[in-house]
Amino acid sequence: MSSIARRLGNEGDRPTPAVALTAVPGTPPALRELERVLDVFRTVNRKAKDVVSDSRLQQLEWVAGELAIALPLGLSETAGDSLAELLAPDAVEAYLLYGRGGFLRTAATVSTDPASYDTSERIRIFCLEAFARQAGHQFAAPDLPPWRTRPTVSPYLADLITKHLEIEAGEAAGWTEADRPDVLVRGLAMWAVMRDVLPRLGEIESMLLEDLDLDAKPPTLSLIRQPQGGLRGKMPEPEILVLSPDTVRRLNDWLTRRLRLIDRLEGGTPRHLWLSCPPSVDSGVPILRRGISKWYKKVADAVQDKQDAEGVPEADLVPTRWETMRRTLLAQRQARESTA
Repeated sequence: MSSIARRLGNEGDRPTPAVALTAVPGTPPALRELERVLDVFRTVNRKAKDVVSDSRLQQLEWVAGELAIALPLGLSETAGDSLAELLAPDAVEAYLLYGRGGFLRTAATVSTDPASYDTSERIRIFCLEAFARQAGHQFAAPDLPPWRTRPTVSPYLADLITKHLEIEAGEAAGWTEADRPDVLVRGLAMWAVMRDVLPRLGEIESMLLEDLDLDAKPPTLSLIRQPQGGLRGKMPEPEILVLSPDTVRRLNDWLTRRLRLIDRLEGGTPRHLWLSCPPSVDSGVPILRRGISKWYKKVADAVQDKQDAEGVPEADLVPTRWETMRRTLLAQRQARESTA
């Protein structure tokens, strides 16, 4: 495979000595083919997000980036010759081994959760299969790792988060009920809904105003659970869930603030229940799951910092993942119901 020469130095018109020239390898044919396949997915994503969603495209680009990192490490003798060879069983096996070993990371990570590795491998295999299918190549898919859920932690940690939010929004923090920031009012309402109905991030992100019926006896929230794992492809049915009096009070406080936020918008009026709050530049715009996740992590970190400062002995750290806390509360509820 031919290479081009690159000068390491250039001072005026003086020629660079031959020993100072280095070869810059050209892009292997396999990666050029892979980029063309990616361009097809990008085009479909722009025109039909129901076929290739933004999150799916992000996964495809992530796996393609890992393949570009893995290829020089050595996948097989011919992996770089064509996309078909890059997706051959021996090259795929080597790529997955590199992925499991953490050799393809581009950012530091402190995760030691085996469920994370299994989920990542499932995504890798799915994307490899998608590349092969789009390019018209045969693909011998490796066995998928089993679905594993993240471990739960002590339910007491959820009480710490509730207490922290109440203190932050209370008079002790210098706020009266009228002037406390919108983000605190939203946080109290969102966390109350979390404890009542245990939504996943995507489910709380997609909640709409019409899902609430606070005038019902008792007040309810309509929630469509998003299919997970083996439930993919099934049509989810909405659940009508009862809200506690405390949650109704928190929601009414938030709905009052929400009206003020949308009054500042120009154009349409959002139907989503949860909106971004000042000082965000997107104040009044529906908050995405990434924003909810970042908000929750900030709260969890603050609670953990307080625990550390007070020297509280603890078996578990406050989980920074929304899903870990959701599963904890779900396990607690199931245990309570099984003994009732």
